[in-house]
Amino acid sequence: MKQYKKYLVRSTDQFDPVNFSSIIDEIQLINEATVSIPPFLKAEILISFLKDHSLNNNWTKANPELTDLVTSGSLLKGNIASLFESCHNNMSFRQDLETYLKKEFEMAPPQEES
Repeated sequence: MKQYKKYLVRSTDQFDPVNFSSIIDEIQLINEATVSIPPFLKAEILISFLKDHSLNNNWTKANPELTDLVTSGSLLKGNIASLFESCHNNMSFRQDLETYLKKEFEMAPPQEES
């Protein structure tokens, strides 16, 4: 059976978050769910897993709470990963998506101290 991509990203398309409300919603859910988790390597861990479904072993050791949450399957809804799959032939789009995600994950409010 032929697999279809969720998003149609042409080789000339440019990433604009306004066109992907489900991505914006997923980022917000991720940031809300991870607000109490240490932010160390947050963007790198999330982007790596969303993009390639893999994690650097050093990152896993550095932030085990986040990596456990990411690999559990309960945190990510699949929209961002689907967009990464759909843009693998458009490196400019993919890089702009990564840059946007990094900014959004790093701008999330820090955890509150008790």
